[in-house]
Formats: sequence, C-alpha cells, structure tokens
Amino acid sequence: MNQFRYFAILVLLFTLSACDIVPVSVGVWDISIETDQGVRSATWTITEEPSLTITGTADLAVEEIDLAGSRITWSTEALDLPNSGPSERVNFRGTVDGNRLAGTVFTQQGNFSVNGTRQ
Repeated sequence: MNQFRYFAILVLLFTLSACDIVPVSVGVWDISIETDQGVRSATWTITEEPSLTITGTADLAVEEIDLAGSRITWSTEALDLPNSGPSERVNFRGTVDGNRLAGTVFTQQGNFSVNGTRQ
C-alpha cells in the first residue's frame, strides 16, 4: 500500500512540474501611481520569466520580481519618482484580481498607491 502511495505522489509531482502555469499577473498593464505631486502614469509589461519592464517618464527593467499566484512583488534601484535620488531602493507589493492590479510602492520618500488595468 505504501509503495502505491509513493508512486501516486511521484506521478502527481511529475504532472504538476510539467504544467505550464502562467502567473495571473502576466500581461501589459496601464498603471497609475498616486504621488504627492499628482498621479503619474506608466505601462508595466510583465512576462512569465518573470520580468518587468516599466515605461513612462523613464524606462526601467526590473530584475528582482516574484510572481506567486495573485501576488506580485518587486524591488529595484533608481525608479524615477518625485524627489528620488539616483540610487534609491524602491519596493512594490500588490495583488492581481482579474484585470485589475493594486498595491503599494515603498520608497524613502513615502509610500504610494498603485492601481492598474490590463490592456
């Protein structure tokens, strides 16, 4: 009986590892960031690898990104935010619900609300 259970678990693990499950956050997003100086717009392109490219006022490729279910987190240096220095650390934590993205950008200058809609 134990051998059958181990075999069934191995088959399940192999099947799951062979599945190509695309994270729900993959896509192109129209983003609004609410700052002290007003709303800033950007486009986020999230791929399966995972990678994130931010285009808008300044272009940025984010390499430290984690896509886990409906959660998305990333971290990078020198994002173009109001009053930011050239090497400021910026972090993001958010969630995806269907075609909506919401979260917070954490900076040394403060925390900013982020909302997005999938294109």
